[in-house]
Amino acid sequence: MASPTSVSAVVAPPSFSASLRRRIKIPATFLRSPSSAFYFGPTFPTASYSTHTSVAVGDHNWNRRGLVFTATLPFLIPLYESLDSVSVKAAESISNNEYSKLLKDEIRKVVPKGRAAGVLRLVFHDAGTFDINDNSGGMNGSIIYELERPENAGLKGPVKASSFSLSVFGQIIQKAKSVVEAIKPVSWADLIAVAGAEAVSLCGGPTIPVALGRVDSKDEDPDGKLPLETLGASALKESFRRKGLSTQELVALTGAHTLGSKGFGDPDVFDNSYFKILLKKPWKSDRALAEDEECLSWITKYAENQNLFFEDFEKAYIKLVNSGAKWRSL
Repeated sequence: MASPTSVSAVVAPPSFSASLRRRIKIPATFLRSPSSAFYFGPTFPTASYSTHTSVAVGDHNWNRRGLVFTATLPFLIPLYESLDSVSVKAAESISNNEYSKLLKDEIRKVVPKGRAAGVLRLVFHDAGTFDINDNSGGMNGSIIYELERPENAGLKGPVKASSFSLSVFGQIIQKAKSVVEAIKPVSWADLIAVAGAEAVSLCGGPTIPVALGRVDSKDEDPDGKLPLETLGASALKESFRRKGLSTQELVALTGAHTLGSKGFGDPDVFDNSYFKILLKKPWKSDRALAEDEECLSWITKYAENQNLFFEDFEKAYIKLVNSGAKWRSL
């Protein structure tokens, strides 16, 4: 948003204090010329002035224009100071509901179904660094500093060079952020959390309400906090426990694999196909869950009841994107 219009030049008698001159940014060149006029705008206009009647003030001659300004200056100072807060008040005028709708609308404009899986992966990789033991990591936008890490390959740019590929971060998240911030500031953490929820809804999944007000981290999170795909069921369950997530929540969240190119059903449809296919033919990357008795119990329930999966995924997603978050009031 453009900065408020500033006073480019003003006229003030020499008796005005230096601090007052600094306060209203009076260039010295204009102070030397009693015929200079004040002007609101980015640059001072070039103009020629005809001779005006001058009035003696102390040892200096001031024209009538200068006297008028001198009389009105005390009223102009509060006006000038108020300009700095114009953009702030404009942002504050948007309600929380309007703000939330703005986020969702702009995300919908830039997230195609074919990139929904990538957007969800961005969410998991930002929030997945949370460690309940020392309350580190979590949904804090630190992923923007971590895009070069091997486990985040493909988030900054497409994995395969293709004219149809989109960068999840650059062409989706950054684009939506720039549009929203023209109206009101938004944290990376909020934007990513909402983007993941909208990606799910866009593909036919549940509508997930996401609270807003997360504060972004200024640094990257510790490395090595994301669970590896090669982990066995016991190690996966322990990893998720350290993130404050139960085995049931682990299984529900893995249902996001129904999206994308892993081969679990339609890559652009969010449903319970992942669990149905997992029961029939466990894939190498997810075999561990299907072979664990506790996980298998939840896999079976979700394969038989899509509504239950949607309900539990929504709850687990909200818990995930709130984990480790630092909050501010909107």
